[in-house]
Amino acid sequence: MLIIPIQNRPDWRRPPLMCFVLIALNLLVFTLYQGRDEARWQQAEEYYFSSELPEYEEQRFLIYVNEEHPEWRMQVDTQGEEFVYRELLANREFHQWLLPQLRAEGEAEWLRQRQRFGELRDRLSSFAYGLTPAEPTLSGLFGHMFLHGSWDHLIGNMVFLLLFGLSVELALGGLWFAGLYLLGGLAAAGLHMAVEAGSPMPMVGASGAVSAIMGMFVAVYGVRRLRFFYTAGFVFGEFTAPALLVLPLWLGKEIFGYFYGDAGIAYWAHTGGLVAGFVATLVLISRRPPLETMPVEPESPSPQQRTLARIERLREQGKLLEAGEAASAAVRQYPKSLLLVERAVELTAAAPDSEAHHRANLALFALADDPDVDGRTLAEGYRRYLQSSENPRALSPKACLLLARRAARDGNWNWLEELLRRLRRQNVQHPLLVKLSDTLVAHYRRRGEEARAREVMALFPSLEVTGQS
Repeated sequence: MLIIPIQNRPDWRRPPLMCFVLIALNLLVFTLYQGRDEARWQQAEEYYFSSELPEYEEQRFLIYVNEEHPEWRMQVDTQGEEFVYRELLANREFHQWLLPQLRAEGEAEWLRQRQRFGELRDRLSSFAYGLTPAEPTLSGLFGHMFLHGSWDHLIGNMVFLLLFGLSVELALGGLWFAGLYLLGGLAAAGLHMAVEAGSPMPMVGASGAVSAIMGMFVAVYGVRRLRFFYTAGFVFGEFTAPALLVLPLWLGKEIFGYFYGDAGIAYWAHTGGLVAGFVATLVLISRRPPLETMPVEPESPSPQQRTLARIERLREQGKLLEAGEAASAAVRQYPKSLLLVERAVELTAAAPDSEAHHRANLALFALADDPDVDGRTLAEGYRRYLQSSENPRALSPKACLLLARRAARDGNWNWLEELLRRLRRQNVQHPLLVKLSDTLVAHYRRRGEEARAREVMALFPSLEVTGQS
């Protein structure tokens, strides 16, 4: 699973120099220092096979498997010498297991050759500056953050460092950014050593420190809503959520990975970095505000907004006919958009008896049931339409009923009475008329206007209007 922000634009007036320095440093270490690992390994391998070590150690390795890793017996049987010599060369646990035995047995020559091989092998970058939980060193605590196992490993970490680091450095400043990067890497190393205590396998990679940058990112953004891109298996998409929401998702992903993922990934280092970066940044922000608010890319315009912008461009260019046609088409596509409906009414008003103008007003009246549409907007649109059109076809019985119900809900009594009289002239018979008339009669009687109440009751003599609402 992958979750990354997709609205993160740096301010190039204050370029994130420290972020680029860290990326450059990782690239230089990988190309100039780790690039010579192949030659170092070849030298160690040539020494091993030119010495007497293969003859000495093959049987001893089988004893080691039986005592320490009986689960490896199947691999020994199926892969044979390929598996055996791969472990003899690279397995530091076997190396540490063997040396005390050779000292106790007085195997001086064997011990000398094994120690010499160990010296040559340990010149490899991962052994020299990687973090080994069984033998932690100061150089390993810091050095592992700048080492990587492959180009894929390096590029992945640097992409994430760039994605999150651009805005974090802008908010915190270059020195604090670098300091918290290192602090997060140390916290990641600490949690990894606590969980993998005694492991002879070195850990390399900036993942823990980069995870700290991700935690810093969440701390600075807090509850502000951001757009994120996600992938989960073959499913991908976007979602909008407060930045804080993704922190438990990231943590959950790492814990799930520890139990069910690739055994070669230091999941607890990622977890330690995330938590340390988040907590340290919260503490920092509580004592000093960010240098600059993290930039938030404005949300992409909605399809309705893009359509409205196109209509406005046509109108500004004097293409009123095309603008009116575009507005009418937009109303058919987005009938719930008040802005587009109002624009269609406005642009078709030059021909008040045109079909387009009637349809635009009908779309406006159809919004009467929408509580988000202001009733005054509907009432004003109704009156403008009556004044401009000699044959207001859009005021159909259905439209008038919708408007009357809205007038009653808003307490616009004069408008309600006007609509009821229009419905009376249209000879409409509808159960809703009883309720609307009762509501209006009750209002007039509360005001002591009995004559007006009786006029309303007389509008629909065939209906049982009682004035009790």
